[in-house]
Amino acid sequence: MTDKIILTPPYPGNKRGSLWTDVKVSQREWVADFEFRVTGPEHGGGNLQLWYTKEGRPGIGTSSVYTVEKFEGLVLLIDMYGGQAGSIRGFLNDGTTDFKNHHHLESLAFGHCDYSYRNLGRPSKLQLKQDSSGFEVNVDGNPCFRSDKVLLPSENYFGITAASSDTPDSFEIYKFVLSTTATYAREEPRRVPPPPAPQQQQGQQPDSGQDAPPTTEKVINAPSAPQQQSSADFTAFQEQLNSASDSLATLSSTLISRLDSLSALVATAERQRVLDGRLAALENQLGELKQSIALAGKDTGGKFEEMHAKIGERHDALLEGLQERVGHLLTAGGKKRSWGFLMLMVVLVQVGGLGGYWYYRKRRDGGVKKYL
Repeated sequence: MTDKIILTPPYPGNKRGSLWTDVKVSQREWVADFEFRVTGPEHGGGNLQLWYTKEGRPGIGTSSVYTVEKFEGLVLLIDMYGGQAGSIRGFLNDGTTDFKNHHHLESLAFGHCDYSYRNLGRPSKLQLKQDSSGFEVNVDGNPCFRSDKVLLPSENYFGITAASSDTPDSFEIYKFVLSTTATYAREEPRRVPPPPAPQQQQGQQPDSGQDAPPTTEKVINAPSAPQQQSSADFTAFQEQLNSASDSLATLSSTLISRLDSLSALVATAERQRVLDGRLAALENQLGELKQSIALAGKDTGGKFEEMHAKIGERHDALLEGLQERVGHLLTAGGKKRSWGFLMLMVVLVQVGGLGGYWYYRKRRDGGVKKYL
C-alpha cells in the first residue's frame, strides 16, 4: 500500500492521468487542501491542473488547460510557464471560451504567482478558499493570489488532471481534503409497527383485572457511523488497489524497456568483440608487411651497390682506353696533332665521366622507394 497516487509515471513520457469526485459540492463556502509532489530530470516537463467545474469527469476527462475546449468553472494550472522555475495561474470560463483554440491563453488568467515546485523533496501544500469575502489561493502557507470579485457557484465537481512531456515529470498526489461550514440535519430512523401480542397457552385465561404487558417496539436504524466508515475505507482501498495496478503496469513497461536496452548493449558488445578481432588481425598483417618491406629494402640496397661497382669498373676501363688511344694518336700523329685537339679529348673524357655518373644517379633515384 502507498500513501500517494501517481498520475504520470517517471517513465515513459507523454502520459496523462486524472482523479475526479463523484459528488457535487453543495455549499458555496469551502476550503480545499491539496498536497502534491513533482519530480523529474533536469529538463523534464508537464503540467498539473486542479479543476472545479460543472461538467466534471465526463466533460473534462484527462484534458489539460491546453487541450480542453469549453467548460464552466475554475481551473488552477501549475506548470513551467515562460521558461521560469514554475508558476501557479488561475483561469475562469463561463462555457463560451474555447481554450484549446485560443491564441493568447495566458491573457485569460485572473491571478498568478511564481512557485518553484519541482524536485523539492517534499509535498507542496496548496489551499483554495472561498467565503463571503472572495476567493484566495495559498501555497505552503504563503499567499499566492486572491480576488474579491470571484464567487464560484455550488453544484460543481472537483478534479485533478496531469500530463507529462517527452522528458516526463512525475506528478504524485498525497492529499485532497474538502472542508465546509454547512451542517447536515439528522434523519430520524424509520420505525415499524409493533408485532402482535404473543398468544397465551391453551387452558389459561387472562386476568380480568390486569392490563396486558407493554409490547416492545422493533426499530430499524439507519446505517451506523462504523458501517459508513467501513464503506468509505473499502472505497479508498479499491482506489488504492487500482492505483497499485496502474503502478505495476507502468513498472512492467519500464522493465520491458530496460530489457530492450540491455539486449541492445549485449549486441553492441558482441559487435565490439568482432571489431577487436578484426583489428588484431589487421595489426598482424601490418607487422608482416613491415618485415617484407625491410627485406625488400635490403635486397634493393645490395642491387644498387652492385650497379655502382659495375659503373665504376666501366668508368675506369673507359679512362684507360682513352689514355691508350690518346697516346697512340699522339705517337702516330707526331707533331701534326695540335694541342687544341688534345685538350678537346681531355674535355670529352671528363664529359663522358660526368654523363655516366649522372646516368647512375638517375637510375638510383628513379628506382622503387619503400618506406617503413
